[in-house]
Amino acid sequence: MPDLLAVNKLMTSVHGGINLVDTVRNSSLVVNIILFFLLIVSVACWGIIAYKFIQYRKAVIETEKFMSIFWKNIPHDEVWTKCNKMSESPVAMVFLAGYSELNETKESWENKGIAVIGTKVEELTENVARSMKREAQTKIQILENKLPFLATTASAAPFIGLFGTVYGIMNAFHEIGKTGSATLGTIAPHLSEALVTTAFGLVAAIPATIFFNHFNSILQKFENESLNVISDFINHIKRSNV
Repeated sequence: MPDLLAVNKLMTSVHGGINLVDTVRNSSLVVNIILFFLLIVSVACWGIIAYKFIQYRKAVIETEKFMSIFWKNIPHDEVWTKCNKMSESPVAMVFLAGYSELNETKESWENKGIAVIGTKVEELTENVARSMKREAQTKIQILENKLPFLATTASAAPFIGLFGTVYGIMNAFHEIGKTGSATLGTIAPHLSEALVTTAFGLVAAIPATIFFNHFNSILQKFENESLNVISDFINHIKRSNV
């Protein structure tokens, strides 16, 4: 008879839905600490996702504008004029760094009476390439900021939730040992408590994984476009022989 009552209560709970508030309220201190930690991590992840989404969106829009201008084969001084204010685009900033280094180096050498011919052309292109690569690394690091938190959450949150699950199951067996009864009414609350932590871990990890991979794919695109711009700009300097 007690087993039938327990089954009826369980079926009523299933049909009525899971009451997370009651489950959390009735959970042990350790499980509540884990749930609170996962909740804080999840909120932090969504804050980072929102911030990076806006940041990356601006970078993508300005980079697309820059690339459409850069590949029109117009003079680089015109490209510089049109792209001077595209500060959100890492690729545009790479071009501006190279263009500024080119002009500053040429002006410095001309003031010293140094002709930019022969080996000086190679030296100049090396300086420009180094300046552009340094700017590319700086901008990529800025865009990568806070992404490691998403990666850590994606990998660690399920294990933290699993720890809460294991702890809850241990409590369930402990309760069985105390009461000497293994009915659904005895162990179901503890099993529910245990599984909630796994659910919270997945809720934190899944969006972190999705958006971490999404942002990384955009970063890879920025890196490739930066390399293309550097290569084309350096080839332009060599072809024109400055």
